[in-house]
Amino acid sequence: MQVGDETSARAIILRISGSAIHDGPGIRTVVALKGCPLRCQWCSTPESQKNGPEIAYYPGKCTGCIRCITLCPENAIGFSGHIVSVDREHCNNCGLCASVCDPQALVVLGSEMTAYDVAAEVMKDAVFFRLSGGGAVVSGGEPLLNVDFTTELTRLLKEQGVNTGIDTCGYVPWANIEKVLPYTEFFLWDVKVMDREEHKRLTGVYNDLILSNLRRVSQAGTMVYLRYPVIPGLTDSDDNLQAIRDLAKELISLSSPSKVKLHLLPVHHLGMARYESLGRPYPIDWNTYVADEEMNRMKSAVEVSGIECSLEQ
Repeated sequence: MQVGDETSARAIILRISGSAIHDGPGIRTVVALKGCPLRCQWCSTPESQKNGPEIAYYPGKCTGCIRCITLCPENAIGFSGHIVSVDREHCNNCGLCASVCDPQALVVLGSEMTAYDVAAEVMKDAVFFRLSGGGAVVSGGEPLLNVDFTTELTRLLKEQGVNTGIDTCGYVPWANIEKVLPYTEFFLWDVKVMDREEHKRLTGVYNDLILSNLRRVSQAGTMVYLRYPVIPGLTDSDDNLQAIRDLAKELISLSSPSKVKLHLLPVHHLGMARYESLGRPYPIDWNTYVADEEMNRMKSAVEVSGIECSLEQ
């Protein structure tokens, strides 16, 4: 592999995380790109929404040295009561403040990398893939927004014998999906709300394109793991569960043999600190949760229809 090839496609990478066990079969290395067309009210990774680097601030690490203030070219950093504040309207995310922040209270989220360099990083975990039957997942944000990068990365990994999946919301042109199909073993596909108007209200977009693309992927015979986030008061109604179950049955009928599984994802609040670090309010009630009994009831309601279903944490 010719690592560092300057002609290779580039993307803003949020993080590369190894040892993932909930992103497809086996142990996975997850490559997360920045940029997403949706604004889901329960999003747990707000740092993945914007398509460029951005500054995060972790006040618990701040020593109050104020070196960051003297370097900021936009005068976007203030200091009061031993706490730094970032004026998000004027900050250009240049990263100069983070470059002098030794305790890493200020951090740049996202850095540009080539597909070749990312593939080389993923290949460091190849032994875990072989031992576990795992591989890589290209995630986000929405990785298919940068289709040239994602296509090149999945092609490079396939050439190295790595089983690769794509974690997508599906809200992209079909041509983008078509480009990666030859190099993709499976899709992790979020299905949040089936009602068209409710989907618009909760995510910012209608779901017509998402569902159309999903049906075409199933017809193409590619494995699909449907992911249903169960968010109390937003997505957890019995009507929505039944509609998603019916969708899964339809997709199974489109793929022969069946290549559809449904995963139920209970609400969690692991992203609260991420919102704080970006100076954004947490959008949902942090006291909400789904009892294990309720998740098991929903799982049983799906399985009675002959659909393979699992619970994720």
